[in-house]
Amino acid sequence: MAEIRLENVSKSFGSAKIIEHLNLTIQDGSFTVLLGPSGCGKTTLLRMIAGIGPATSGKIYMDGEDISDVPPGKRNVAMVFQNYAIYPTMSVRENIEFCLKNNKVPKKERTERVERVAETVGLKEYLGRRPSELSGGQRQRVALARAMVKEPAVFLMDEPLSNLDAKLRLAMRSELIQLHEQLKTTFIYVTHDQMESMAMADQIVLMDQGTIMQQAAPEVIYHDPDNIFTAQFIGMPPANILELPGQAGSIGFRPERVKLNAGREKTGFRRRGKILTRELLGAEVQYKIQIPEGVVMVRSQELSFRAGDMAEIFSDREDLYFFDCQGKRIRKDMARLLELAEGRAV
Repeated sequence: MAEIRLENVSKSFGSAKIIEHLNLTIQDGSFTVLLGPSGCGKTTLLRMIAGIGPATSGKIYMDGEDISDVPPGKRNVAMVFQNYAIYPTMSVRENIEFCLKNNKVPKKERTERVERVAETVGLKEYLGRRPSELSGGQRQRVALARAMVKEPAVFLMDEPLSNLDAKLRLAMRSELIQLHEQLKTTFIYVTHDQMESMAMADQIVLMDQGTIMQQAAPEVIYHDPDNIFTAQFIGMPPANILELPGQAGSIGFRPERVKLNAGREKTGFRRRGKILTRELLGAEVQYKIQIPEGVVMVRSQELSFRAGDMAEIFSDREDLYFFDCQGKRIRKDMARLLELAEGRAV
């Protein structure tokens, strides 16, 4: 296991600055997910940690040791790619033990380590097969086993499930969570899929345009966003964001924290609007509703409304977020903003 620390790290490609002066600590033994839209810098960050795309400036530490200039093969990390990167002409066994052979590991030890890892990922009966004889999930297990057999301090994973179908992704996601629990090793996992990150991570590093927007546990990222970007990137559908009058900033609330035609005993954001669309999602319905400030999304177990109906939406003041004009969360002195949200301000 290992703690990874990046201090004032920057990465440029020619004149294009991808990451500037980034600081980040990834805790020893954590399952940390680097999350963000395409082009936000998450894969670039992963490659800098691996050493295959060295930082332009700044320092990278592993357990307090500066590894900024250490070659990739000496960093005690193992990387798993989205395209598996396994050798089609080699058997499963040969693929798994390839790095051990290169490192001159004795044959007896190689055999023991390959057998042990193959047992862990459920590939023992497939060791003699070629990759072409395996399913997509089995090929991904080969890639994982090849990383595991190195017994690295850190696993680096660059969207390893993106080439799998939806059902297989769910199964492999569960297997990776179990694998992390079993190995107790630092996992750093890149994805643009927010559902994947919420399900797998114990820490999420949410990025946009080379900047860390928020780093926290999944439940904190979801329930306590630091900014509008976080509130709208996380959640399906994303948080509703509406501008407050007088350039006072914005108000936000989650679609599932909205009640329809609620009682009047509580105070909060209350508006009347017209239901534009209705989507049945099983036990819930997703409504799109036009209110004076704009269109909002609501997820509700109230199934009786239809498109064209009028309904009152209500979100309790405890479920409201307020943001300034730069999109940053306002956490203090919110009395005036609450008055605006509740329609009491004059």
